[in-house]
Amino acid sequence: MSIYGAARNFIIERLLRPLADFCAVNRPELYEYIFYDLYHTTHREDLGEVLLLHVSNMEDFIQLKSENDFALKVPFEFAAPPVKFKVAAVVHIFYPELAEEIKNLLLNIPCAVDVFISTTDEQKKSAVEKVFGDFDRGRVTIKIFPNRGRDIAPAFVGFREIYGDYDACVHIHTKKSPHAERRLAGWRNHLYKNLLGSPEIVGGILKILSYEHIGAVFPQYFDPIRIFVNWGRNYSVTKNFLHGLGVEVDNRNLIEFPAGSMFWFKPQALAPLFDCGLTFDNFPEERGQVDGTLAHAIERAFLFVVEAAGFRWVKIIADEKFSTMTPTLKSPSQTELDANIARACHSVLKKY
Repeated sequence: MSIYGAARNFIIERLLRPLADFCAVNRPELYEYIFYDLYHTTHREDLGEVLLLHVSNMEDFIQLKSENDFALKVPFEFAAPPVKFKVAAVVHIFYPELAEEIKNLLLNIPCAVDVFISTTDEQKKSAVEKVFGDFDRGRVTIKIFPNRGRDIAPAFVGFREIYGDYDACVHIHTKKSPHAERRLAGWRNHLYKNLLGSPEIVGGILKILSYEHIGAVFPQYFDPIRIFVNWGRNYSVTKNFLHGLGVEVDNRNLIEFPAGSMFWFKPQALAPLFDCGLTFDNFPEERGQVDGTLAHAIERAFLFVVEAAGFRWVKIIADEKFSTMTPTLKSPSQTELDANIARACHSVLKKY
């Protein structure tokens, strides 16, 4: 390596990367602006068909990202009647050391819940069985599936047959991000807390799902990952996958998705996904990929599928300290909740 190359690597690894990590955690709005602007102006030619928006200054960028990106605050500020849903939790446990945390979260569901757990080998299955042996809130089913498609293939291929029996489901997994541990250290906790953090939080989510037109609910983005809510290297594979479902997208579509692939949903809202005939063989062998696989594409396709099935989706936030860059809609009454749900609904199928 040349002296120039060595010096460049030193600056990137010892100075710029630590600075980026610090900004991502402590000043996400600054990190997002710098990264977005640099990436989209210096590497635009690498982005294929994706149309990228260039903004001239930080103030314009922050306004663009925040002015309409609403999340509903849960729990609500009024006592909503409980919703009588038959509920399932679909859980992928790749890291069994997190099974106890998962079990405790599921106990926050304020009704009976059947739990469907996937893992990748007998040793992990045995560890999970020990943890869930005393779970008494519903039936527990644990299955071993091939280590393909991360949490996506086990949930939406391996357990495909279960969804017709339930009104609402939550999909979660033992997420770790070894490729960016420092920057994303709080992401799993953010998702867990906002989806299953208390009986009141879950009760609010189930209330939102009781609206006939709402098919999916997911947390507002964890600030340090907001910049990654984009097509990345997934545009072509997502577009092709959706084309196979009869859903046409292009670079004028808004890209939104439940980043981290943890969310609540009605099974009817994902019916096109369950009916498309996917198998584990459609997913590549696990090699630590961080982007560009079918699983990454399906993660970005969820909301398109929801809308194509005739439903809408909303974001929620339980603890506002997890997301400081976007407005929160609080609901002190049923009337306000009705208005806020209408305000929070956006569309990924709409062309911009």
